[in-house]
Amino acid sequence: MLKFHITHKTIYTYELEATESYSRLKISPLETLCQNINSHSIELKPDVPVFSHRDYFDNLVYEFSLPFRHKHLEIIAKSEVTTFQTSKEPLKSEIKIREAANWFQEFSLEFYDYLAPSGFVYFSEEVVKLSKRIFDPNRKLVEAIMDLNEIFTKEFKYKSGATNINTTIDEAIKKRVGVCQDFSHIMIAVLRANGIASRYVSGYIESYNASADTEMVGFEQSHAWVDVYIPYYSWLGIDPTNHMLSSEQHVRVAVGRDFEDVSPVRGTFKGAGRQFLRVEVQVRRMELDTKKLQEVEKAK
Repeated sequence: MLKFHITHKTIYTYELEATESYSRLKISPLETLCQNINSHSIELKPDVPVFSHRDYFDNLVYEFSLPFRHKHLEIIAKSEVTTFQTSKEPLKSEIKIREAANWFQEFSLEFYDYLAPSGFVYFSEEVVKLSKRIFDPNRKLVEAIMDLNEIFTKEFKYKSGATNINTTIDEAIKKRVGVCQDFSHIMIAVLRANGIASRYVSGYIESYNASADTEMVGFEQSHAWVDVYIPYYSWLGIDPTNHMLSSEQHVRVAVGRDFEDVSPVRGTFKGAGRQFLRVEVQVRRMELDTKKLQEVEKAK
């Protein structure tokens, strides 16, 4: 069990005054079986009313607009989150890829969004070529997933700025370079191309991996990883950027088909000048209240 304080700052400045702007945020951590949200707040500068709702994927969405002239917009989200170790039960699965694909065909309506191609995920020649190296229909699904996860640290290079939001998965595969967003999209494409349901996860990750005595990759801003559904079990989180399963060091914010569904901050503005963006993310581990934890355990 771990406890984190997370600060996510998004700062926009405009070359000339924006006459108005609209923003949509998905920066509130999810309440899940492995994650409790102790507190969450959003501060805006300039200060305007914020409205919230749940989207199609049950992510918490905040929306607001600035209907007046401004040269600066600052969004500060603060959260306190307690995380718990995720289940490794799905790793016990003996199901083979062919059997899993047949199972998903039977439940295709329930998993449709996570089986079909989407804006950033498609089944190209490059995806199929990568897939054929690992996904023999007679292999155990879990073994193939672990091998696929390993490829991104063995054959790809993580390089911030090497790709952007418009970089396709084909480009990233050919160049063997990218960031967590690219690696997650490639993994999802390979899994879906084999009839295996998978989804994109956005969130945060602690900067240091104590068990491996290494620095985590991708902790500087929002992080991304993948959930794959193991038939007869549940979702299994995989972090291809760090060659690991999702853990209590991962904090979930949103899930969807791909990045389009979980983008932390989206918006538009009216104005003649350019827009400049700066993002700052800090994930700090906090001391656990052991007395309170003992009381919770006794209450159980």
